Amino acid sequence: MLLSLFVNLPLLLAAALAASPAGASPAAPPSELPLPDALAELDRQSPSLAQSRARADEASSLVRQAAAPLLPGLTATGSATRNSDEARINIGKLLTLPPGVAAPPPVTIQPLHSVSGAVTLRVPLLVPSAWFDLEAARGGARSAAAQAEASRRALRASLAATAFLGAAAEEAVTATEQAVRNAAALAESADRKVKAGTAAPLDALRARTEQVKREGDLVRARADLDKVRLALGALLGRETPVRVTVPDEAPAAAPAGEEALVAEALDHRPELAAAAAQVEGAEAQVRSAWARLAPQLSASGSAFAADVPYPTGAKDGWRATLDLTWPLYDGGLRYGKRREAEARVAGARAGAEAQRIAVGQEVRDAARDVAVAAERLRLAGEQRRLAAEAAGTAQRTYEAGVASSLDVVDADDRLYAADIGLADARARLASARVALDRALGRGP
Repeated sequence: MLLSLFVNLPLLLAAALAASPAGASPAAPPSELPLPDALAELDRQSPSLAQSRARADEASSLVRQAAAPLLPGLTATGSATRNSDEARINIGKLLTLPPGVAAPPPVTIQPLHSVSGAVTLRVPLLVPSAWFDLEAARGGARSAAAQAEASRRALRASLAATAFLGAAAEEAVTATEQAVRNAAALAESADRKVKAGTAAPLDALRARTEQVKREGDLVRARADLDKVRLALGALLGRETPVRVTVPDEAPAAAPAGEEALVAEALDHRPELAAAAAQVEGAEAQVRSAWARLAPQLSASGSAFAADVPYPTGAKDGWRATLDLTWPLYDGGLRYGKRREAEARVAGARAGAEAQRIAVGQEVRDAARDVAVAAERLRLAGEQRRLAAEAAGTAQRTYEAGVASSLDVVDADDRLYAADIGLADARARLASARVALDRALGRGP
């Protein structure tokens, strides 16, 4: 039955379905969108995609932070000081000067009040560890961007699969409506036969029971269709149901060999790109840990001014320095960082290999699922054809008085089951093709 397909939908779809009351009709008629427009809207306003993109933006912001130690820094400072005492030295009183020579002005050692300001420019010249920290941050940003793309493709595949499920649910509603009409026609025919005395009253009761049963099936089929449309709306970030129209499935070309499909997936899956970027970032962190053993060199220059003369007698000045920093021993912090980075590399490599194996298995499973679903669709079509012939024969023989209403009810049951099975098989094949495209790194 179609309900079994819900088990394979993503958690987001399951949550959306659980949030809608079973059997309830939507409060508003569903909006209608073609599948390409629905996918475009998903890219624009899906809350889940917005979260993935925000995480990628957060990771890209770390690149700028990692680049900061490699870029010049400009700092402005200012201060206002009030000392408890003022200290000045009048050098002129200590010197014996020849006539005509002016005495030097007093030198302020500690002013009572002073206001000063400085501007300092620091330029890193040699910071080896920061180079590799920047490389690691870039690897993390690439990984986050690839993961966001993987989430986007997964959501698009979920939307496409749900849209095909909605089309199958519409087919189920149509088949159930036809089953209700068939049951009503059988009930009317049985009533006529009972009135004519050519059938027992049990035939009429059996036919009415079948009609009520089919009407109950119709209520359930419509409720299931409403759930799918509500789920499509939830995927698109809407609170109202959405009907997504899908193109007719064209016969798919025979898939290439499994190894060729796996090779294509390994080239195009963003999850593998994310894993590779994580490995590169972890390796850069190892290099950064080694680079912490090297010295760091920077140059700085500052210009300063005050309202009180400095001991030099000037109220402004400048200073230039060349700074070398070489930590010789830090308690083992650098060695611990290196061991941590090496362990992270080992984990990232193992994760990348596990991802590669998982992708290969996913592709092989998806290719087999497509082949199985195509064969099931062929058999479902043949079963539906035979069931339709049997139902027609049973109806004709019943009208002729050869068969009983039980034969017609049984034939109609089989035809209804064949119609539902055919819709289910179409949905399964469409979902299998979407899953294969997703596994190969293609997008709906």
